Amino acid sequence: MFYVVAKGISLKKEYRRSLWILLGLVFSCGGDALLNINLFPFGMISFGVAHVFYISAFGWKPVKWLIGSVLFVAVSLFVYFVHKNLDEILIIGVPIYCYLITTMLWRSLARAVDSRNFLTIFCAIGAILFVISDALIAVTMFVGVPLPFARLQIMITYYAAQFAIALSTADDGAALQRSLRQKIK
Repeated sequence: MFYVVAKGISLKKEYRRSLWILLGLVFSCGGDALLNINLFPFGMISFGVAHVFYISAFGWKPVKWLIGSVLFVAVSLFVYFVHKNLDEILIIGVPIYCYLITTMLWRSLARAVDSRNFLTIFCAIGAILFVISDALIAVTMFVGVPLPFARLQIMITYYAAQFAIALSTADDGAALQRSLRQKIK
């Protein structure tokens, strides 16, 4: 996180993606803290805000409607099946959160599908791992399926996801540096 903080502090346009990812990491930390003190709905809100920042970082170009359509059909089926196991505020919050994290996954995959940039692909892998981590939480919490070493599985996929997303900022500003080098020559 220190690396992203150092890059995110710059408000220059070429580092804007790093700033959005930094804010996503900050809200994820808040979500972690809230989950640890058994405030699940508030933790879910904090993670939802983190996903909004990640979506902003990943952008809307290219759109890749087919990827989005497939993901939204899949998440709609998932929400349909877990909805009956939800109560109180979770009946509203879980579907909203599911669509936010799915949008985050869609935007990262849309960027990565035609990319030759390893860090963009790594970011998409991070988004996939984030969805897997949250799916493990949903399966254990809302469906009631006992998984061996569930907490370990959840935490490994979650921290690997955050690491991959944070690492994807390593190339921010590279175009500016190339441009400056060309001007110097």
